[in-house]
Amino acid sequence: MKRLTLVFTLLLPSALPAQDRTEKPQTPAGHSYHGEVFNEGPRQAAVLLSGTGEIHLKVTTKSEEARRFFTQGVGQLHGYWFFEAERSFRQAAKLDPGAAMFYWGMAMANFKNDARGKKFIDEAVERKSQSSEREKLWIDGLAAYFKDPKADVKKRLRDYVRSLEEILEKHPDEVEAEAFLLHQVFYNSGKEVPISSHYAMNLLAEKILKSHPKHPANHFQIHLWDNTDPSQALNAAANCGPAAPGIAHMWHMPGHTYSKLQRYTEAAWQQEASARVDHAHLIRYQIVPDQIHNFAHNNEWLIRNLDSLGQHHRAVELARNMISLPRLAKFKTVDKKELFDPSGGSWQYGRQRLRDTLVRYEDWKQVIALSGDGKDKTAPLHPDGESITETDYHRYVALAKYESGDREGASKHLAELEKRLAAKQSEKDKAVTDAEKKAAEAKKDAKAIEEAKKAAAKNFEKSITEIENPVNELRVYAALTASPPDPAKALELLPKLKDLAKWRHALLWQRAGKGDEAIKLAGEAVSSGKNEVLPLVAQVRILHANGDKEKEKAKAAFTQLRTVAHSADADLAIFQPLVPIAKEFGFPDDWRLAPATPKDLGERPDLDTLGPFRWTPPAAPAVTLTDVENKSEPLFSAGNRPRVAIFFLGKGCSHCMEQLNAFAPVAKRFDDAGIDLVAISTDTPEGLKETLAGEGEKKSPFPFPLYSDATLAAFKAFRAHDDFEEMALHGTYLIDRGGRIRWQEISYEPFMKPEWLLEECVRLLALEARES
Repeated sequence: MKRLTLVFTLLLPSALPAQDRTEKPQTPAGHSYHGEVFNEGPRQAAVLLSGTGEIHLKVTTKSEEARRFFTQGVGQLHGYWFFEAERSFRQAAKLDPGAAMFYWGMAMANFKNDARGKKFIDEAVERKSQSSEREKLWIDGLAAYFKDPKADVKKRLRDYVRSLEEILEKHPDEVEAEAFLLHQVFYNSGKEVPISSHYAMNLLAEKILKSHPKHPANHFQIHLWDNTDPSQALNAAANCGPAAPGIAHMWHMPGHTYSKLQRYTEAAWQQEASARVDHAHLIRYQIVPDQIHNFAHNNEWLIRNLDSLGQHHRAVELARNMISLPRLAKFKTVDKKELFDPSGGSWQYGRQRLRDTLVRYEDWKQVIALSGDGKDKTAPLHPDGESITETDYHRYVALAKYESGDREGASKHLAELEKRLAAKQSEKDKAVTDAEKKAAEAKKDAKAIEEAKKAAAKNFEKSITEIENPVNELRVYAALTASPPDPAKALELLPKLKDLAKWRHALLWQRAGKGDEAIKLAGEAVSSGKNEVLPLVAQVRILHANGDKEKEKAKAAFTQLRTVAHSADADLAIFQPLVPIAKEFGFPDDWRLAPATPKDLGERPDLDTLGPFRWTPPAAPAVTLTDVENKSEPLFSAGNRPRVAIFFLGKGCSHCMEQLNAFAPVAKRFDDAGIDLVAISTDTPEGLKETLAGEGEKKSPFPFPLYSDATLAAFKAFRAHDDFEEMALHGTYLIDRGGRIRWQEISYEPFMKPEWLLEECVRLLALEARES
């Protein structure tokens, strides 16, 4: 079941899909009158935004305002802002219901969704008689693509490219056809339809950008070269953000180019610009962050690049912000059980990146503080078995404790992992024995028996290695932090370490007294980690520790580090060993040195003008409701406990009654957690009385107050409203102590996961308490 945290769309009666024009069918409360295809998309009105790109696509319409929304939608398509593009096209369709190209736009916004895309393009075909011959080419090409979703996808994609070429053959100056063609060719390459000539496609890109240098096609030129030669896209990287500054993804894409060229300063700037544009839009329009295409991906990559630059504090700040975001209620089925699915979300990425940056920068105090005891689910770094496994949890907490002097505490985590490793090895031994016995009983020859044993053992290779690696690593730390240290034991284990950053591995070799191996690994780390702070820090320390013969190399490495770390935090623990070395080499106390500004950058506005660095929950609207006794009171007042507000569609909505009955048994647990439950209905106060009375003697009144919002003022204020069809929608919200919306879901169906929501509320409110 797909759910939305934003809303929108109504079409005037003449814009109804063909099957709905004779009479309005009976539809469940909250569902679109125009069919299921309109249930899942945006359902609130679009607004005209600035900075969505220079677009040149004529459209037949009676409304100038609709034309502007259409143009905006095309720009949003080019910037991969698909949800907002559909919103713009729906707004255009509301203004001019008969314009076929608006439905073409909705279909384009759903190009990756065959079911919805086909229904939208069918609506365009139904209306295309009023379209120009040029517009019919656009519509017919997309209609052919969606005609049979079960047909060979490679042929469909190739034929769609051919339809764009046909537009250009008949209308050679149609720049948007050139742009969509450029996009489609590289998009197809991800669907096993390879690009036969990057050079030829780049000529098309250059043709577009020569006449329209600020066209959003800069975005597509970056994609064209992303996996082959990113240096070919440096001009596009400079111009991409300024080409559509109101679209976050247009700032994000140059980060691909700069990251792959190991230009982390420029990459981080781009990704931060993208994050800030997204944050401003999300807060302004009360959108849940993870609904935005690439939002979590951009921010987690920004954290990695901040790490490369030594900007540890900002990396931690952003990672913790990601963890504090509301999670989408997304679930998967595993062994017939429905489980929360964190994949691809900010919560998962934020926790993983927080773990990584704290360990990399040896921020051991925070590792221990934020990991909890392994059972507290509100701890930012608690193990959930997926984002962070139990094995990983024991590894990094043990590392932190060994390096902080708590060897006793660390040894408990190591012992737990050794216990798990022994159990897994016993499982393997039993499986091997059973396989041998079975093969022998089947009268297999010696070779077949041996193969059966190997096959049984192979099934355990991955799971054993996943525990064995951290066990060996922790045994090294146990040896090196012993009193006295046991370098011999460490040297025995160091060659066995796998999947460890080379610069960290090098430092361990140095601590164990093996300088030559440490120098070798540090050199490899610097070579592969060009322009990264941590490999250079390790190299400087290791070279300097290996005597006068390495001093000149150490000084040269430190000289390089000065500019690589120009924006790094000066107070990092990993920099403390460098203080006497800097003094010895004659460098100033603040040895960081700003490099020359690159000359190939584009227009770069002040980042603060784009939006905030962090997402913050929007303030809950101040609304007044009426209870069953016709008394008015605000939904939330200063001093209230946090509350979950359920907006439901009245006593006539059977699914709403199911929702209230699902929350009723859990109300006491919400109360015990310090959270109030309230429900807001579209009914009048009199209607509320009927709801409270129930349907029969066996039903009890709900254990939470019900309020009336018959005017829909609160529904509209909280965006639980379809602006196009003028109907209320289902909405569920968590309002925190500060009167901010911490979590929300708005949908055409009621939210039916009270147990999960309780867990999410407790998590978010605990994070709020940590922040305060």
